[in-house]
Amino acid sequence: MRRVLLFAVLLIFISPPDGSAQKRKSERAYASFNAGEYFDAIDHFKDAYSKAKKSDRATRAELGYMIAECYRLTNDPRNAETWYKLAVKSSFSKPEASYWLGATLKKNGKYQQAIEEFRKFKQVAPSDARADQEIRACELALEWQRNPEPYRVEEMKDLNSRKSDFSPAFGRDDYGLIYFTSSRDDAAGNKTHGATGQNFTDIFESRLDKKSKWSTPVPVEDLNSEFEDGTACFSSDFSEVYFTRCEAGKREKKGCVIMYSTRSGDEWSKPQNIEILPDSLVAAHPALSADGLTLYFVSEMPGGSGQKDIYSTTRGGDNTSWSEPRNLGPDINTPG
Repeated sequence: MRRVLLFAVLLIFISPPDGSAQKRKSERAYASFNAGEYFDAIDHFKDAYSKAKKSDRATRAELGYMIAECYRLTNDPRNAETWYKLAVKSSFSKPEASYWLGATLKKNGKYQQAIEEFRKFKQVAPSDARADQEIRACELALEWQRNPEPYRVEEMKDLNSRKSDFSPAFGRDDYGLIYFTSSRDDAAGNKTHGATGQNFTDIFESRLDKKSKWSTPVPVEDLNSEFEDGTACFSSDFSEVYFTRCEAGKREKKGCVIMYSTRSGDEWSKPQNIEILPDSLVAAHPALSADGLTLYFVSEMPGGSGQKDIYSTTRGGDNTSWSEPRNLGPDINTPG
């Protein structure tokens, strides 16, 4: 009997309380999320959610909401919808859960359901203008479905893969060369991005042959690095290219910069940072004006209208430095 009691006492001191273990799991999940590693954070949040007591409804509601957020930020709207629906059912749900459920339903093409969810959000946040904008967008989508335009969208099967493929741009004035961003297996580097669960992206190119067939896409060797590279845009004469490069570190959220390179024949010069923002901030998705004197880009720098805003910077001519970025203001940017 004494041995049994001794064993029980030892178990009490050796085994950590469930609350402490659950707290550590939550801390690990939030650390991944705050570092921008949303894909990695999903499993951490799910682990913490499974360990949370069913009686602790506030904690489970918060963790469920964070799982939904991770799925939304990894561009997985189907799973995000499932978890947002769980989050809004809780009496401890936060108003933002209704907004993002509406946005996710909209992304999944469920426009009428999205309108209803945005209206619920308006009841708890009547001063938030985002709901009215989203409702109008859904109403327009329903109208366009009823009265479609005579356009047909076709998949570019020669270029697409099972991974992310996006931001196409023609690289010549005869439209026979295309650049795009992809996380397919041929991308440089051997690391998996903690935010997406996929390879780091690279810039790929494909050429149109005489039979109007696109060649197998290959990485653009002169432009890519071991980090994330993508969203290329070109000057009107195709002699300059601007693109985004984002470094990534474990448990460390780093910024993104806009890189620049010039073409000589079929080769590109070594890319250089145009240095319009400190490296700790995000400057991404460049777009160059036709005259090459204004560069538009996206940033989440402090002082903007919402989460990410569109900015512009100008220069006096080729080989001159870019001006201090200017926010395009409320006519373009919104609180979203």
